[in-house]
Amino acid sequence: MDNHGRGFKGVVALLLTAFLGAFLSGCYLFPKEEEVLAPPLIEPPEITYDVMEVKRGTIEKKITGSGTFVSVEQGNMFFKARGGRIKAIHVKIGDKVKKGDLLAELDTAGLEYEIEQQKLVLRKAQLRYNQIKESGGDKYSLAIAACDIELARLQLKNLQRQLEEAKLVSTMDGTVVYVDNRLGQGDYIDAYSTLVKIADPTKLQLQYSGSNLSDFQVGMKVEVKIRDKVYEGEVVMTPATVPVDADESLKNVVRIEVSNLPEDVTMGDTAQFTLTLDRRENVIVLPRNLVRNYMGRKYVLVLENGLKKERDVEVGLETPTEVEIIKGLEEGEQVIVN
Repeated sequence: MDNHGRGFKGVVALLLTAFLGAFLSGCYLFPKEEEVLAPPLIEPPEITYDVMEVKRGTIEKKITGSGTFVSVEQGNMFFKARGGRIKAIHVKIGDKVKKGDLLAELDTAGLEYEIEQQKLVLRKAQLRYNQIKESGGDKYSLAIAACDIELARLQLKNLQRQLEEAKLVSTMDGTVVYVDNRLGQGDYIDAYSTLVKIADPTKLQLQYSGSNLSDFQVGMKVEVKIRDKVYEGEVVMTPATVPVDADESLKNVVRIEVSNLPEDVTMGDTAQFTLTLDRRENVIVLPRNLVRNYMGRKYVLVLENGLKKERDVEVGLETPTEVEIIKGLEEGEQVIVN
């Protein structure tokens, strides 16, 4: 190769060396990248539960309610022999009455006049008899006159009976507790239709009506609270013990006899009562809301070794707020409440 060729290659090599040097030196002009740090590890928060310790206690199934004192001796007053138009009602609710007092009357227009007429007929028959007797009449005429007297007397007695039947009188001492306010003077009332009710205010029982009447049985003991004092009571009547022909108002109530009833208690006063249906002592008791129910399965949430677990349970006595646990829990275990 001549000198010219070698010189050209040298120039090219020099240029490449200069370019490479400039390129490599230029790399140091870029900013240095920062090292990417790994994100800090975040520990998950510890799960905590509100729990309650399983304990033994007493559970009671009770019925509490309010009743009203009513008289156990009441009489329905009605016209027995006849109906008619009302002439007057002489009593109102709350009136005190005695046996034999006049309560109401039927209109007997014309009946009093008939009675006066019949009295005259009887008087004439008596005079006729005396006349025949004094004139020495025969025994047949005297017998006929005597029959006329008896007939007139019977007719008068019948009219007087009708007049008495038109008067409604009380058959007992007591207080008027009901008057049929749909009826008044001039209105017609049928025989045996109750117009007035009278009750003996001295013989009272607590009466209760509610949706749980079937839970009551005769002889059950009841606590009755009257003016902050508790008295002992006993169930003496339930719908199941009422006779078939009894008043309809008695077929949906319970009656409670209260011992040593204060004298100032009157008809219409109210009192609270408590009837204990069942009582279990020294059993495991939980709040009712902690026992869950799904498709007939009953279970609770328990805490075992820090973990939440479901536990099937068998329940016994239940109340609106508590439940007895027969099987599935032991005393001292922890039940999750939240």
